[in-house]
Amino acid sequence: MRLDGKTVVLLIADGYFEHEYFFPYYRFKEEGAKVITAGLTHGVVYGEGNNGRDGLAAEVEIAAADLNVSEIDILFLVGGVYGPLFLRVSKDIQVLVRECFKLEKLVCSICHAPWILISADVLKGRKISCPHDMAPDVIGAGAEYIRNAVVADGNLLSAGGQRLLPEMFRELFKTYYS
Repeated sequence: MRLDGKTVVLLIADGYFEHEYFFPYYRFKEEGAKVITAGLTHGVVYGEGNNGRDGLAAEVEIAAADLNVSEIDILFLVGGVYGPLFLRVSKDIQVLVRECFKLEKLVCSICHAPWILISADVLKGRKISCPHDMAPDVIGAGAEYIRNAVVADGNLLSAGGQRLLPEMFRELFKTYYS
């Protein structure tokens, strides 16, 4: 398995997008990775569902502030609208993301998760994909916006949304874990 011995952290909060959490969760496990779900605090959070935060429950195992960045191989920022909005304002989340970039850990971002990257101030000079409604935000943060794609740029892998998850994982294994 391509990810034996690797640790993947999936970062979520209330309002996470279920497809963008469960697909990677099981895909990483399938490849042998140790998968940890992290967030603002330990406990249950709920996905977007139909009305923003009434979706499927997921267990946050550890608060981001309690993670040891040196033990992380991949940080996967789950999308949705509300989840990334809650995460982006947390100083602990911003520090985690900046440390992952500083240590050149692979950071994956999908859908509206780039809001977290914007708040962590790590996008200047990067190429990134995200939904079209976020283009002004990533451009304002100094990134080059690539629409409806999967983009690998150094240690940043991004996809514009859930329909690109299979392509995102093909790129992840081709570029980083072949």
